[in-house]
Amino acid sequence: MDLSAVGLVLTAAFGAAFDVGTRRIPNFITVGGLAVALVLRLSIGGVDSLVSGLLGALLAFLVSFPLFMLKGMGGGDVKLLTAVGAFLGPYSTFVALLATALVGGVLAVVVSLQRRRLTESLTGTFMVMRGLALKAVSKGKLDAVPTLETQNAVTVPYGVAIAVGAVIGLLW
Repeated sequence: MDLSAVGLVLTAAFGAAFDVGTRRIPNFITVGGLAVALVLRLSIGGVDSLVSGLLGALLAFLVSFPLFMLKGMGGGDVKLLTAVGAFLGPYSTFVALLATALVGGVLAVVVSLQRRRLTESLTGTFMVMRGLALKAVSKGKLDAVPTLETQNAVTVPYGVAIAVGAVIGLLW
C-alpha cells in the first residue's frame, strides 16, 4: 500500500470516527487531509498528479456543496469528500461518490429501522424531492424543503458512508 493510500484511509477513518463520536468532522482532519493529499501527489507524481488531485477535489466539492447549501449535508462532510477527492483523482472520486451515496442510503434506512421511523423517513425523503421540484418550478420562490434542521429529522453520521465510499474508490 502506498503512502497516499495510507493517508486516504487515515483521513477517512478519523473523519468517520469523529463523526460517530461527536457528529462533527474537525477541520484539522479535513483541511489536513486535503493538504497531505496534494503534497503527496506533487512530491510522488509531479504536477500532472497534483492536477489530477485538484480535479478530484473539485469534482467532490461541486457535487457535495449544493447539498450543503440545501442543508442536506454538513460542512464537514463536504470538506471530507473534498479531501477524499484530492487523494483519489477524478475517476476514482466519481466511484467513491456513487459508493458513498449508496452506503449513506443504506445507513439511513438502517438507522430509520432501528429508531422505528422508516415510514417517517421515507415520507421525509418524498417531501424533500417534492420541495426541490416545487422550488425549481417556482424558480426559487417557494422554499418548502425539509433539511437536516427539520424537527425530528433522522440524521446519520455521513462520515461513515464517506469512509466506506473512499475505500471503494481506492480499491476500484
